[in-house]
Amino acid sequence: MNWRISDPRHLLDAMRLSLHEGGRFLASRVDPNGPICREPSLSYIHKASWGMYAAGVDHALIARLLDWAQREALQPNGDFYVPGEPPEYKDFQRVYRPLTFGKVAAWIGHPVIRSPRVLDRILQYQHSSGGVFAWIGDDPEDPQEEPTLGVLNTTFFGHLMIALGLRAEAVSAGQWVRRWVEANREPMAQGRLYTQLTPSGDLVTQVAPGERLAKIVDRCSPKQEFWHVGTAMAYLAALYDALRRTWGCPADEVKPYLDAALTLLDFEATMPLDTYLWPSKCKVGWGAGELLRVLVEHKAGDAETIERAYRVAERVAIFTFLDNQLPHGGWPAMHYPLSELAPEMAFCYKPLKNHVAVPPDPIPNSKTIWLPGEEITGEFLGEMKAIEQGVAAMLRARG
Repeated sequence: MNWRISDPRHLLDAMRLSLHEGGRFLASRVDPNGPICREPSLSYIHKASWGMYAAGVDHALIARLLDWAQREALQPNGDFYVPGEPPEYKDFQRVYRPLTFGKVAAWIGHPVIRSPRVLDRILQYQHSSGGVFAWIGDDPEDPQEEPTLGVLNTTFFGHLMIALGLRAEAVSAGQWVRRWVEANREPMAQGRLYTQLTPSGDLVTQVAPGERLAKIVDRCSPKQEFWHVGTAMAYLAALYDALRRTWGCPADEVKPYLDAALTLLDFEATMPLDTYLWPSKCKVGWGAGELLRVLVEHKAGDAETIERAYRVAERVAIFTFLDNQLPHGGWPAMHYPLSELAPEMAFCYKPLKNHVAVPPDPIPNSKTIWLPGEEITGEFLGEMKAIEQGVAAMLRARG
């Protein structure tokens, strides 16, 4: 039975229009008309550059964002942050933000990411296990290990390594993600996924009240950090593709990466439809889109598996992205909860008659991270581009 919601060609046309409108919105938000390259925050830069690239914005304008990051945010130790940014940006996302704009710099040939000061510092964040820490302190001579490792920084690190052609580091990150999937096979069979490993490789299964949002993904709550599944799928698929296409590895040798991605796809395919209304579903679209493209282009999946990847990608494209895009081409800001106990968990980001019933500005004393609309728009465009490429590949293969 056909469980599609949309016709793929119709969806493809809609996504291409959405990408154009989103790119135009981001371009319009660059100084002097908006906060990009004006406000003292790297959060207006890192994902906006990704979204601009995905939307086909002129590389000269993207380079302006990267120039700003190099001029205003590059610190003597090789990290990026603007002095005065609060810790939820400066520390919690210390390496995450340069990993995001770093791959864009690599794609367009901007020199900031190949500076030895920058690249040597980024490489320090990778643990010997292959996982990548979010923060290691300020002193390159005395890096500090965090108690846990997760897929977010590990996978974004891996994407940058692929963009830079650093195979050993990319593979090490991919092996860590595979081990994380393997550690979660039994929990996933029971309907839940634990999101963290210790540096020694143990799955973190102890969850205190208020920690559930950050440590577990299940099939019950419609508001969770679903992106753990998505960013891992995206990287495993991208690494499989790079190892075969760029580094010439035989299919059998790298198949375990694809198998791990398909394990996550099977878990995701059981999710209820209302989970696709929460903004944190966005990276699932990236993962399903990358996986769809790779399955088709490498002839690595049967019709049923390809259809499963399409259906997941389609649901993110429609319900998380297209349905929530505002008339100006962007998406609303998000008050990102740090705990399932935060009152902001009650917020709904679904526009009704183009109106979003969520405060547009930071909330004083909130236990959330405020993500501006420019940041959300950049991320959504980057991830929707992966779905667009996956659907286009599927249609080409079918003639």
